[in-house]
Amino acid sequence: MPARADDAGRPMQLEVILNGTPTKLIGSFAMLEGNHLAATREELKGLGLDPRGSTSSGELVVLDQVFGLTYQYEEATQRVLITAPEEQLAVKEYNLRTAPELTPAQSDWGGVVNYNVYSSAVSSADAPPLAVNGVPLTINGIPTKFTGAPIAFNGASATFDARVFTPFGTLSQSAILRTSLSDRFDALRLNTTISYSDPETMMSYRAGDAITGGFAWTRPIRIGGAQMARNFGLRPDLVTLPLPAARGSAAVPSVADVYINNVKTYSQDVNSGPFLLSNLPAITGSGTARVVLRDSSGHTTETVLPFFVSSSLLAPSMFDYSLEAGLPRISYGTTGDRYLGSPIASGSARYGVFDWLTLMGHAEGGAALVNGSLGAAIRTGTFGVATIAGAASRSGDGTGFQSYVAYETKLFGISINASSQMTFGAYSDLAAVTSRPDTGVSVDPYDIGAFIDLSTAVQKAANKALFTTTGPPKMLNRISFGVPLPFYNINLSAGFTQTRDAADVRSDIANLTIAFPVGRASVFGTAFTTVSGQKNTGFLVGMSMPLGDQVTTSLAVSGAKEGLSVNADAVKPLEQKPGSWGWRVRDGEGVGAQRSAAVSYRSSFMRTEVGVAQGRNGAAATAEMEGAVATLGGGVFFSNRIDDAFAVVETGVPDVEVFHENRSAAMTNSSGRALVPGLRSYQRNRIAIDTTKLPVDADISVTEGYVTPADRAGVRLNFAVQTNARPAIVVFKGADGQPLPAGARGQIEGGESFTIGYDGRGYIKSLNAENTATITMVDRECRASFAYEARPNEQVVISGVTCQ
Repeated sequence: MPARADDAGRPMQLEVILNGTPTKLIGSFAMLEGNHLAATREELKGLGLDPRGSTSSGELVVLDQVFGLTYQYEEATQRVLITAPEEQLAVKEYNLRTAPELTPAQSDWGGVVNYNVYSSAVSSADAPPLAVNGVPLTINGIPTKFTGAPIAFNGASATFDARVFTPFGTLSQSAILRTSLSDRFDALRLNTTISYSDPETMMSYRAGDAITGGFAWTRPIRIGGAQMARNFGLRPDLVTLPLPAARGSAAVPSVADVYINNVKTYSQDVNSGPFLLSNLPAITGSGTARVVLRDSSGHTTETVLPFFVSSSLLAPSMFDYSLEAGLPRISYGTTGDRYLGSPIASGSARYGVFDWLTLMGHAEGGAALVNGSLGAAIRTGTFGVATIAGAASRSGDGTGFQSYVAYETKLFGISINASSQMTFGAYSDLAAVTSRPDTGVSVDPYDIGAFIDLSTAVQKAANKALFTTTGPPKMLNRISFGVPLPFYNINLSAGFTQTRDAADVRSDIANLTIAFPVGRASVFGTAFTTVSGQKNTGFLVGMSMPLGDQVTTSLAVSGAKEGLSVNADAVKPLEQKPGSWGWRVRDGEGVGAQRSAAVSYRSSFMRTEVGVAQGRNGAAATAEMEGAVATLGGGVFFSNRIDDAFAVVETGVPDVEVFHENRSAAMTNSSGRALVPGLRSYQRNRIAIDTTKLPVDADISVTEGYVTPADRAGVRLNFAVQTNARPAIVVFKGADGQPLPAGARGQIEGGESFTIGYDGRGYIKSLNAENTATITMVDRECRASFAYEARPNEQVVISGVTCQ
């Protein structure tokens, strides 16, 4: 019968040597009657032993009773030398994923307004050719294509995305304002949302406009209501995918080198005994992990582990879900935007049962509909992942069913993705029932029936015909292949899609794509054809080549039943750093021919772009401005667009360069502040300043800092640069005229302490007009007095101060 931890026994603290290798651990043991050594199961596991048995962690395990285990107690050295077979050793786990340090997210009080203003002007191609004194303008005797029509204003639009963030959540609002040549003005509200995220529970909450969750076989809709959902993005330290693991055993302490697809990705020191290398740094898809174990004598053993990683699977015990309820929203982004009066609700969930099995479920209801589905993602060994799901619905149209099967794999270097979705009977979902207006007479000015002056019966028929294709497709089958060919680095892919929509319109499309390098250039080509349905065939072939490090040129030829077209492009992309220029030019011939040019510039507070285009229908000119206005800490800042988080850096000194992750990000303004956009929310962001631009009489304690902002929020980072430090370098000498020795400690009366460096020099801050210093050396102490006069932006040096 096993002994309890509180049974009689003399407690002992012993150094543990396991199988001849020091564990560098002290174990808590009990010496029982008869000189039998024992320890709790929990203690033994911490020491690297895992005795077989069913005793609880608090019960004592008598070492003499463990099969195959022997030990020797050395009283003089207070050590215990344990020899145990491999089956009695605990498996030591080494997690190869280095998780980022998790720090609490920060959010101050502030706001951001992103804006994009776009305008255009056009001239008609029907205008007469450009003429001089009534004579058409020619170049080398050839009439020009330019017309004399003036370019007239065509319209303008402004898109705004505003948000107010607090430590308690974020209120966001987006809208579009637009006007046209007819002077019609539209104001479209897009999304209004209050959101809050909790990293500890990994939950995000939304009130207002939202999009329902779902899976590959479901169709999301827009709603106005409330939503709560798991958000793994709040915890970047978590591994949500089941990553491959490698098991092994080391006879002596060794080094394990991990190779993923023949690329060395990790090295780990492992102790003797069984080990587990978990969370191998593998990418999604199939591959091969190779673990090379090398001991101190140079002897190596190798283990090869094929794997398949998919985002369709969740790690064991991980739970992901989304719940939402509210009113369906239709005609989003148009003047007919509105909410329907029938409330709906939906929920989606998935759970990682094993590393090879994830279960999924979805349910939705409302608007006289009930719909539910169950599914599973299953890893089939190291070959691929299969997803199987079935759904059923009941609505006013009757009962229906839907099946979904998908498989992703990689065999013999060929990547294959296939899926099949089929509906049977009167299957329906929320996307269908909320997109179809009431078939009765509607009084809503945006309902289609309100514009048709027909009988009620005709209105019902017209509505049904117009909106029947909003139902789920009766058939949607897809398969794609991708393979890198073993010569000329050619990548070949092909696909086939077979659809039959809710109106029984069938369309089968096959496509083929090829790409390969030729020197610095890349050649590509793609072709498609419809096997059934409306016949159409087309192709696109082309080549792109970089010119230098920034400019890329391309030439493409495309063809379809409408005819051929040729396009030549040259592009210099606009960089993210302020002060960069970008441009693009295009010349097109053939069907849809268009010539265009544009130039763009990014300043520290805005991106601007102007362009011109000329086609068969005339010419057009466009202008665009995009940026953001942010407020935080009592300041207002103009910046480039801020989609995620940002920081306001405060130095108190103008024209100081600020770096984000070692990249130049901003320059402080006249008030010594700078806005740094592009921070990663819920992750540590390193921000530093260039101290070489600080005044020589400035004082700063730190030159870099870390911030972890919340989602789309702003934070403040104060480097506390002191420009009134009143510093000076004071050169002290003894009564004998020799410099005081380095290392001596000094103290200003009523001020700060300092240390003497070489040549008797000491750097002292916070000096007054008159100062007295006491300096302590190894064998004596002395006092000195000196005067100080500040000289702004200049290093003050006070020489010849005698200490006696």
